[in-house]
Amino acid sequence: MSGYVKQTLAEDEEIIYRANFNWTYSFGPVMWFITGLSPIVLLSYAQYMRAVPASELTIAWWFAAGGALAGLLIALLHAIHLWTTEIVVTTFRFVYKQGLISRSTQEVSLNKIEEITLQQSVWGRLFGYGQLILRGTGVGVIELPAVDGPIKVRQIIENTRSSLRRTGGPAAEEE
Repeated sequence: MSGYVKQTLAEDEEIIYRANFNWTYSFGPVMWFITGLSPIVLLSYAQYMRAVPASELTIAWWFAAGGALAGLLIALLHAIHLWTTEIVVTTFRFVYKQGLISRSTQEVSLNKIEEITLQQSVWGRLFGYGQLILRGTGVGVIELPAVDGPIKVRQIIENTRSSLRRTGGPAAEEE
């Protein structure tokens, strides 16, 4: 684990929980990838199993290659987004970091979080995902899309905040 959050931890700060996106978050890009590859499968079947001459399929092969390339690009960009996004609760703060080359981070001290809103559709309830929206003092709004187990993430944030208040940690001193 050599991510942004690990590099920016304070001396006595620890990672409590690392949230992940639900599998449904990747459904669209995976479907684009499959849709892009399906013409190649069909053309291969036509050419090799049905003995259709390659000269009759030249234009179809070019379009199929373009579709496969587009599907691959969509899936690759999504995979990079997944690999470079961190959603982390530490002992003192909540961090949402995105980006590979350019970086965008939204961080809020746990004691500065005023409200955590959960939006969960019927599908979200069935498949265990939801959108968490955190509002904090001086931070604005942090929106997390399709987080896996949003109730657990919310509970971990609240438990860590409560623990900070009880132990008198840095978050409690600022209040």
